[in-house]
Formats: sequence, C-alpha cells, structure tokens
Amino acid sequence: MIVRLLLFILVFAVGWIIYRQFMKVLTSKSQTPAKKSEQPHEEAMVKCAHCGTFIPKNHAIYNHEQLPFCTLEHQQAQQKR
Repeated sequence: MIVRLLLFILVFAVGWIIYRQFMKVLTSKSQTPAKKSEQPHEEAMVKCAHCGTFIPKNHAIYNHEQLPFCTLEHQQAQQKR
C-alpha cells in the first residue's frame, strides 16, 4: 500500500514538472512576438496650412511651396487667397 502511494506521488511529481516546463516554453514563445507588436508605430505629423489640422506626413498634400494641406480643397482655397 505504501509503495503504491509513493509511486503515485512520484508519477504525479514527474508529470507536474513536465507540465510546468511545457507551459514555460509556450508562454515564452507567445510573449516574444507580443512584445514586438506592442511597440507603437509613430509617424511624423504636419499641420494643414489652411485649417491647422494635424495629419500624418505621408497623407499630406503639398503645394509648390512645400506647404502641407489636409485636402485638395484646402490647397485650392489657399491658392485663391
């Protein structure tokens, strides 16, 4: 009876150690890419020369004087002034 109890405890302990190692490997693999994706993507912002709204630099429309505008209508309105 005691031998069976000791054998059961030994099997349970080995199973628990294997389970913990397996979970450690899974969590380390899942956390590594998550840390990379959590970094915010920052982009330079520029202010529209007509209305003053801030827009991403790559979405801005520029005139021949390199002034940024948020829309084509604002660029044309500024040219009429």
